[in-house]
Amino acid sequence: MLNLILCVLILVALAVVMLRIPTRWRNRGKANADGLRKISLTSKTFRPGKGGQLLPTDYYFDRDNFYIVQLEKKTQVPLASISQVEREAIKVNNRSFWIVTYQHNGETKQARFRHNFTLFNTAFADFLDAVQVANPQASVRKFTAFTV
Repeated sequence: MLNLILCVLILVALAVVMLRIPTRWRNRGKANADGLRKISLTSKTFRPGKGGQLLPTDYYFDRDNFYIVQLEKKTQVPLASISQVEREAIKVNNRSFWIVTYQHNGETKQARFRHNFTLFNTAFADFLDAVQVANPQASVRKFTAFTV
């Protein structure tokens, strides 16, 4: 009976630790040579101006900006102009798609990608915090072990 209680307590403690990791334990280093931190898995994005090609797209952020990098083209968006970061219900390989809604050149645009969050790479969770700091009115979905 004592062994069963001990096992249950250990499982409860592990669950509490796993729920707290996204906001508590962060590896804040790991920026590339430009000082940017990658927050996405490389995805293919449709680019209508180039003959309808699917091009590899990566998403990065730094202290002040969100970056969309597609081949040689790099779009810079201030974090303060992001109005919403939400998780979609669609999952691929057990990773959710996230949608970032932002204002760029007077237009409302969206970026859709899968995050690259792991236990040792917390750049995506740090990005959500940076958006909340830059624009407190932004609707930013909380990142927990259940929303990964």
